[in-house]
Amino acid sequence: MSKYEELMRSYSFARKSFRDYEETCRNFARDLVFGMVEYFEWPQEREITYIPLGEELDPNNKFYALAGAMRMDAESFWHFGVELNLMEASGAYPLSLVLSFFIKKVGSNFIVKLGPNGREIKIPEDKRGELQPFYDAVFRQIKEFLAKRYVQALAGQEKEYGFITLL
Repeated sequence: MSKYEELMRSYSFARKSFRDYEETCRNFARDLVFGMVEYFEWPQEREITYIPLGEELDPNNKFYALAGAMRMDAESFWHFGVELNLMEASGAYPLSLVLSFFIKKVGSNFIVKLGPNGREIKIPEDKRGELQPFYDAVFRQIKEFLAKRYVQALAGQEKEYGFITLL
């Protein structure tokens, strides 16, 4: 085998390792979001949408699979947005909230941040099914946003890109 062929083989192995890593993170992200939706008892008829963060979106064509929405940032976090739609009990005044998740795997732990500047939360790989404290934290963040920052965001006074933004 030539040196070039040896390098090609090494490159193929490295690419496969990266694809495996990406798939592991994507599967964890999918489980995390599906678990959150189940925890929130989100109505099945209320669609959730994955969107890439930091890109201009066409409001008429914004449906992505999770794999299409995930991007890697400079800190090696996979990031993506999850759009949730709320409304008043009457069905009036729909509201689109985008939650931004940042995920990477380090050793046997997944590291999750809620927003680009969020605190890093370590989730051991073997504890993936025990995420109620995480979901409680997400729930509290959404409630706090609606109670304290919703008016500022609507009035265009919200300058910091955090965990929750309005679409």
